[in-house]
Formats: sequence, structure tokens, C-alpha cells
Amino acid sequence: FFCDCSNTGLSTMMASKTRQLCGLTAKRLMASRLISSSSTRPIVLLPKRYLSSIKSQTSLAHNHSRLLSTIPSATAVETEAPKTEAPKDDKKKAKKGDANIFLDNLGTIFLTVIVGVILALVRSSYGTSNRNKIREKLEEDASLDPLEIDDLRVANCELTPAVFRSIMTNVAQDFPDGTARYEDFVFSVRRVMQSLKGDAFTIELGHLMDRAADAALTNQGKTRDDEMPLVFLLTTLSLAMDLESSVSDRIRVLYEVLQLGGENVTQNEVVEIVGYMQDTNQLTVDAQVIASTTKIPTQGYKVANAQELIAWDGTGTEIVDIQAFADILRSQAVCAWGECYFKKKPSV
Repeated sequence: FFCDCSNTGLSTMMASKTRQLCGLTAKRLMASRLISSSSTRPIVLLPKRYLSSIKSQTSLAHNHSRLLSTIPSATAVETEAPKTEAPKDDKKKAKKGDANIFLDNLGTIFLTVIVGVILALVRSSYGTSNRNKIREKLEEDASLDPLEIDDLRVANCELTPAVFRSIMTNVAQDFPDGTARYEDFVFSVRRVMQSLKGDAFTIELGHLMDRAADAALTNQGKTRDDEMPLVFLLTTLSLAMDLESSVSDRIRVLYEVLQLGGENVTQNEVVEIVGYMQDTNQLTVDAQVIASTTKIPTQGYKVANAQELIAWDGTGTEIVDIQAFADILRSQAVCAWGECYFKKKPSV
């Protein structure tokens, strides 16, 4: 169709139809050129007489191309998409990597936990064994066992708190300096008891009290020939006090023993009498076993002294009233006569 129609020898009607057909073809080619997104376009050679009709379509095609240029191409969308999706992929990969670290080391983590639990149990077992050894040694070294102490108290049922106070007053008069030998103290006690209820009134099962006194003197590096404080001697005598006496009565009696040296009782004096009670088996064994500074490889234990049983925050000269004294003796740290195991603690 791209030929000179005037040279075909056709009639005028045929020439007119041919021109129309050539114009239609040119329009279709121009439309395909505008719609196509390819950067390369075919070069079409047309007869000069059709250039004017093609130029008339150029302005329309130019406007159409400006409208199409505002629509983003598929290539631009494809190039921008990965930029927004890349961080998501990175996060997924990071999470997947973290999960892989845990899963890859799951066996190691599980084994480490099991080994740690086993070591903790073994260490705890050895620590308990160390504590039990100290406890058993204390029980073996005790001069009196709990049953013998009960027998001593039952046998001396007439040694009531009132009788004990009479003995304490007379002994303080016999030894005004506050010290005495053990045998001299026993002689004075027997004399007072006989003066109260006759010659038959004496300390029953006295050999048990003698044994407790000898063991306590040995712990302090003393013998019967050494002068000992009356506080120590009266604390030893309190072992034989009537079994029916209440704990509150025992606490009041011991507090009065401390008051022999003065009306006010200090913290240092409380520590002193607690030490005497420990030496005469009036504290429970469990309370005397405390943890030592040895922590590795296992927890060590030791026998506490009176100073370690009572942790003071002060100089030791602070005044202690009778209620505070009772609280100390009934505490878990001291546990005199096993009173720490009772929930009900009567006031003094």
C-alpha cells in the first residue's frame, strides 16, 4: 500500500479509496507507535502526499504520550519492590539464625543443666554430711543426755523456784566477792536446803550434776579447785530445778542470778550466762551448729560459741530487760531447753 497511487492507472474512484486506505494504515501505525513501550521504533517511509495527514496526528500523539509518561512502568515497580522487602527477608533470616543457634546447641544446654543440678545435689549432700558430723560429735561429747537431765529434775521435785531463790540469797551472802570453789558452793547449798526442810533435803542424783560441772570446768580450762563465778555455779544448779517449774519461772530465776552483780543486766552478762548454759547442756545441739566461712568445695560447719550465737549490734554495755532476755533464750539462735520449737511463748 506504500506506493504512489497516481501511477497505478486505476480510475479516480479507485484512487480515492486507495488514499483512504493508505491514510487509515498510517493512523494505525502511528497508534501502535504511541502504545508500544519499546525504546526502538520502526522507521516507516511514506509518500510525501501523506505527510500532511501524519503531521495532524502528531499533536494528538504527543499529548497521549505525556499522559502515559505519568503512569509508572512495570520495570520501575519491579526495581523498587526489592528495596521495601529486603529488610523483612533480613529479619526472617536473623530470626531463623537465632532459632538455629538454640536448636543446634539444645543437647549441650540440656546436658549443662543436668550436670549443674547433679553438682548442686552432691554439694548439698556433702554439706549436710558435714553438719551431721559436728552434731553427732556434740552429742557424744555432752556430759548429760536429755533423759538424764529429765531424771535429775524429776528426782529434785522439791527444788522449786522459791527454794532456788532462798539458796541464791544465802550463797550470795556466803561469798560476797561473787566467786567460790565448786565444793564450797555445794556445801553451802546443802546447808541451806537442810535448814529449810531438814537433813533429808538435799540434791538427789547429785553425781549427774557433778559430771555436768566437771565437763563445764574442763571446757573453760578450770578444775574444782579454781574459783568460779557464782553465776556459773548457780546456772549449773538450775539443771536440777523442779521439772514442773514453768519456762517463765526458769527465765526469771536466771535473770535474778544475773542481777546479783547489779540491778541492771548488760548484753555482755547475757552472753556470759548463755555460754554457761551451753557448757551445762541446756541448749539444743542443732542451735549450736552454725555455718563456717568455708564455702568451697562444700559448706563447712562448726560449733558456735556464745558470742556467735548472739549477734549484738552495740558495745555490749547496753541494758537488757527481762523480756528481751526471754526472747533471746527462746530464739532459734539459742533455743534454751528446746523452747524455740514451741509456737506459744508465754510472757515472763
